[in-house]
Amino acid sequence: MISMIILIVFIVVVTYINPSDIMVGKSKYVLPLFLILVLMTGCIDRTTEQAVQSQELTGELKLDGSTTVFPIADRAARTFMKNHPQVKITVQQSSTGEGLDRFLRGESDISDATRPPKDSEYSTARSRGMELYMTLISYDAVAVIVHPKNPVSDLTLSQLKAIYFDGDITDWSQLTDKKTGKINIYNTDAKISGTAELFNKVVTGNDETPYVAGTTSIHPTPLMIPAIMNDPNGIAFTPMNWINSSVKTVKIDGITPKKEAVIDTSYPLGRKMYMITNGAPKGLTKEYINFVLSRDGQRIVEEEGFISII
Repeated sequence: MISMIILIVFIVVVTYINPSDIMVGKSKYVLPLFLILVLMTGCIDRTTEQAVQSQELTGELKLDGSTTVFPIADRAARTFMKNHPQVKITVQQSSTGEGLDRFLRGESDISDATRPPKDSEYSTARSRGMELYMTLISYDAVAVIVHPKNPVSDLTLSQLKAIYFDGDITDWSQLTDKKTGKINIYNTDAKISGTAELFNKVVTGNDETPYVAGTTSIHPTPLMIPAIMNDPNGIAFTPMNWINSSVKTVKIDGITPKKEAVIDTSYPLGRKMYMITNGAPKGLTKEYINFVLSRDGQRIVEEEGFISII
């Protein structure tokens, strides 16, 4: 734009100068012309700089919610603040349910979630004049894990139900002839955890189905990894992104929790991850979420072990 303006000024000035004057060395026109161009460039540059400064983002945002979404939200916030020094973003992690409770009390601007709001949460929002608006930011999956030396590599949803909820399968010998021992069950609270809610609902059809007695409850879900790593008889479920070589991922109904299977929904424990706002995002909230949805933001999604939406 600046170059175009300078070119126009140059053409206008030259139009009123006799070319022969310049050709014969009458430099009285050249110096003024040069000075005009320099001054124009400086003025335009200052105007452009002032315009950019006036558009620089400012303000604060508070996020809370899912421990699963936290790595994306936090890293995106740090990058966003680096690009916009006058913005302050605070990202906390509790759980999907607790985050939505705080959001509905007006304690945060964005609620990170691994599930859509429940009917009761929509009702609370309406009673407070709020409209819950979900923005999809990535895909994820809940994986079932066992100790690396456990020979079991594939379980059905029916077997998981028998282990976690019915109590019909209690020993590894009921699943394989290569291992014996009481199955130690690890879970987390479906009342606050989107991960547990999905697991319970898919396996039993009802997210409020109680676990069998004697299970070990762990929160947040990343702690499932060291628990199983140190328990040869343990079984647990956890978001796919936390998994490492210290545990073994079990197929569900013959399907491995990989990107393609999650996107085409053939893997039964696939899910979507959201950022929830009061109405469609606007202002600073919109700018931040747009960054999460951008190529740079979705690169963060993938680098943190999740599945991009683009």
